[in-house]
Amino acid sequence: MSEVKKYRIELIDIAKAITIILVILGHTTGNLDTPMYRRLLYSFHMPLFFFLAGMSIKAKELKSFMEWKSFIKKNLLALIVPYLIFAFIYAPFSFENVPKFLYGSWQMLGKAGTLTSLWYLTCFFVARIYCQVIMNILSLAKCKNMNLWIGILSVPMFAIGFLLPKIKIGYPWCLNVSFVAAGFILLGIAIRQQVLILAQSKAWILFLITVVSGVMLICGTVLRGDALELSLMCRGDYGNVLWFLYNSVSGTAFILGISMLIFRISREGAILFRTAAITYVGQHTLGIFLLHKNIQLDLIIPWIHTWLEGPQLLVACIATCISFATALLLCAIIEKFVPQLLGQFPIYPQKENN
Repeated sequence: MSEVKKYRIELIDIAKAITIILVILGHTTGNLDTPMYRRLLYSFHMPLFFFLAGMSIKAKELKSFMEWKSFIKKNLLALIVPYLIFAFIYAPFSFENVPKFLYGSWQMLGKAGTLTSLWYLTCFFVARIYCQVIMNILSLAKCKNMNLWIGILSVPMFAIGFLLPKIKIGYPWCLNVSFVAAGFILLGIAIRQQVLILAQSKAWILFLITVVSGVMLICGTVLRGDALELSLMCRGDYGNVLWFLYNSVSGTAFILGISMLIFRISREGAILFRTAAITYVGQHTLGIFLLHKNIQLDLIIPWIHTWLEGPQLLVACIATCISFATALLLCAIIEKFVPQLLGQFPIYPQKENN
């Protein structure tokens, strides 16, 4: 059991580490700029994030009011507290901004002049509640194969998210996008065990899966050229829904394949190596996500442009490396001294009274 648990945690953290680097690379341009590499990344990187979140969740029923209270409290502390803190940190202070922060959509965050990436936290919070309600319903219905039904019920979640009409200012707390996010989370929960079993396959099988999924991703993105839309999940813009789902699946399979190969090679390759560094990154993706964007766009990229004007992808890669290292360092410092900023609330031992 300890081996399986260790295997699972490392795989998920390796995949999360790769994904956060792709997110940073995608943020090296403005919100609506559409270079091909950005269209490629945005075709799958946020669905991948939600899917990996689902792989970290074990399906279980919350049976009492106290369990629900603990569940809500845990997610409020982990997601909404850092959301509110960083919303105020990144925005010029104004009482007029408070209702915009409380509304919590990508559009309203933009109007407040704060970090628009914070939409992920409100969206994930609501999606977690959707998923938990579904798990409770399935448990009450005494479904024998809960994971199967969780996977099946991801379909209506996708349908609702895609069919809800758009609102100019977005839905409060990304209620519409949360349905699509919940669909990916449910899929992650449903097939986690299958992924873990697959990860123990021979290296050549994992390599083949990686190559095939990579080719599929290229066919669904690069080969479409200018016909490839910029998918902005943050505001419910998915482009062609079928292509969006296709790219989400192929991109997720591609990154999972790379992650499984890294883990297997680290244990069985000609030159063995430890994955502690990359798993550390995977365990701190939220902090890196919260810290990198403004540093990257306001400081690092302008500095790079003082000595390098192009090509754009080269600038983006250099900026990604520097932004990633800077955000990781800041994350480590904050975690040591003020972990609450990152949604971490450690329980400190109480001193005994003499």
